[in-house]
Amino acid sequence: MQIDPTPISGSQDFGVLSPQTCRVTGQDTKHAMILAGLGWGRLPHWLIERDLAEGRLVRVATRALGRNAQLPAEAYLAHRLDEAMGPAARAFAEALARLCAEDVRPRP
Repeated sequence: MQIDPTPISGSQDFGVLSPQTCRVTGQDTKHAMILAGLGWGRLPHWLIERDLAEGRLVRVATRALGRNAQLPAEAYLAHRLDEAMGPAARAFAEALARLCAEDVRPRP
């Protein structure tokens, strides 16, 4: 399953391992469909941590999903160089820098 809320990506697939796919409009829908047994897909660890701990979901270990079946994530903060960031953007940049400095990999 993959999330595709806009027509911008058209019929492009990103990180899809199956020829049979279902496109949904959000993480909550994808999560509910996977819990209902309608398919499998990648979801953020914070969203499924409880499901994993309580045995409702299991991690599918496959090399196609990266080392330890986990893909790294990239985050960017874009802003104008000719203007100073406001207080919210500065706070976000600091929080993002702290997260990037930590080892925030999910526990197996």
